[in-house]
Amino acid sequence: MDGPPGLTCVRHGVPTKLTCVECDTPICPDCAIRTPVGLKCPDHATRPAPPRKSQFGIVTLVVVVIAVVAFAQFARRTGTTKAAVPRCPTESAPDVGIGATAGGGHWRELAASPLCGRYDAAAVWTGREMIVWGGESCAGATCPSDQSPHLGDGAAYNPTTDKWRTLAKSPLTAREPAATAWTGTEMLVWGGTTGQDLLADGAAYDPAKDRWRPLAASPLAPRTASAAVWSGKELLVWGGSDLADGAAYDPAKDAWRPLAASPLSGRSATLSAWTGTELVVWAGVSLNGTAEFADGAAYDPATDRWRRIASAPVTGRYAAATAWTGRELVVWGGNRLGSVVGDGAAYDPAADRWRTLPVAPVADRSAAGAVWTGKELVVWGGVGRPGSGAAADPLARVLEPRSTLTLLEDGAAYDPATDSWRTLEPVSFLGRGFPVTVWADQEMLVWGGLVSVASAASAADGVRYRP
Repeated sequence: MDGPPGLTCVRHGVPTKLTCVECDTPICPDCAIRTPVGLKCPDHATRPAPPRKSQFGIVTLVVVVIAVVAFAQFARRTGTTKAAVPRCPTESAPDVGIGATAGGGHWRELAASPLCGRYDAAAVWTGREMIVWGGESCAGATCPSDQSPHLGDGAAYNPTTDKWRTLAKSPLTAREPAATAWTGTEMLVWGGTTGQDLLADGAAYDPAKDRWRPLAASPLAPRTASAAVWSGKELLVWGGSDLADGAAYDPAKDAWRPLAASPLSGRSATLSAWTGTELVVWAGVSLNGTAEFADGAAYDPATDRWRRIASAPVTGRYAAATAWTGRELVVWGGNRLGSVVGDGAAYDPAADRWRTLPVAPVADRSAAGAVWTGKELVVWGGVGRPGSGAAADPLARVLEPRSTLTLLEDGAAYDPATDSWRTLEPVSFLGRGFPVTVWADQEMLVWGGLVSVASAASAADGVRYRP
């Protein structure tokens, strides 16, 4: 991480750009010690760390999550950078690493990335690589903001070789969060926001050729936070920016078609899945964050028709962990108009029926990383309230101040076959929200995200978890 110029390590007398995250004492690589909360001097790295208080209160959490939808927050205050033009638009959080043994037998570090820190980036798993593109850069106590830098570059990570490669330059404007899908040969990226303007253009990236191509013009108005799935033939896009229409893009024809009118009202940040025959859309929030939705519908592209789905046994939400299991859409956690939740439900479209999930053993949260492994919904990290999980004292859970939200660094896995949860093995990895998370055939890859060290920052490090 770039740091303030002109510093001298107090122990070794050499020029440095590093400082202790606890006392701001200048340190150098010879005396800096990695800890789960950043680089520290030897004096503070050997002392028991006090409980971390997050920069994210309940109001800030609402803004952080809604910023992804409505890009509404306060002015950004950046960290210190070089006098020359920095490599990254804002300072990235330090790569604190997990150490040789801090991940046990299940966690390992990813190789260092060539990308600047970011969160809410577009990402897909190709069967060989995790591709990451775009996103938002963040640093400072009032970050994120609609003024925060948005990014238009990307890279691909190969877990077999533990190596990254940079992507060819994209024809698209920097943005987040775009509608994204993997077709089997290309990553499709459409829409999103620059933080100042909504977008309605898109492009396709071919990793075999390391080449981009622009998508045909869409019939949709500019928008962000849309539902987006790959049907096996088309990219289906619906809603976003409080709109209630949608369209389908066919890469073979490089052409769009409008979707039939939906029975749902306009909304943003819906939870969605492709079942093999239908796009299921449920819940969501209004752009200004004052209204939430708890209804849903399913769209069949073969007939170009919608149907309403049964009412859910849980409240509406957004920024939840979701997965399509092959039989059910599983939803857990999320944000509900300023309050994180920790319950969940599963929807069976064949029976048009919901069922509730058992209580999870971890804290309520939203904006967590989540993947479907083929057997379990694995959830890690996110923004939540420590101690709000099933293991906490019930009275403490009720009385706990709602201002203690923090970035979490634990997780759990839900198995629909046994209708049960298990906690993930712990890892010494900085807690974060909105990380890139993909299932890479045999392991979960987690990279980047929104973290808090001395203040909010973008992460550029990652880990891999093998169950």
